[in-house]
Amino acid sequence: MFLSYKKICVVIALTISSTGMALAKDSEKNHDDSKDHESSAQYIYTPTLQKDASEVFTCRVVNIGKNDQYFDIAILSSEGKPLETQAGAKLPSGFTSSDSAKTKNTIGYCRVGVKGSPKDLLVSLCSQSATSSSCNAVVTGQFNSTQ
Repeated sequence: MFLSYKKICVVIALTISSTGMALAKDSEKNHDDSKDHESSAQYIYTPTLQKDASEVFTCRVVNIGKNDQYFDIAILSSEGKPLETQAGAKLPSGFTSSDSAKTKNTIGYCRVGVKGSPKDLLVSLCSQSATSSSCNAVVTGQFNSTQ
């Protein structure tokens, strides 16, 4: 009886030990995956656009993919300084989101950070009157795969 009890204790100790090691490996893997996910943000940039001082910049994002996309928008000055930012949000398939910046800066561009596939988003930067939804000039964004 004593020998069987001892064998059972050894089996339990080995099981607990191997389970702990497996959990530690899973934890490390999940930690590494989260680093990859955080660093996996990719960017779509528009060319610079010039506008009148009385107009606003509007950056539009359209999800043409089949899945929801997580993104954020930044309208930047020609020096790369943020004029307007939109916090990260989820954009359902087939929907559009936009952000506008009323600024005296007359040259700017749009940067959209994407957590999914940048190929599923269309991005444009528009200059328009603050009282009109019609664009006076538009440039489209491109994904830079060399980042």
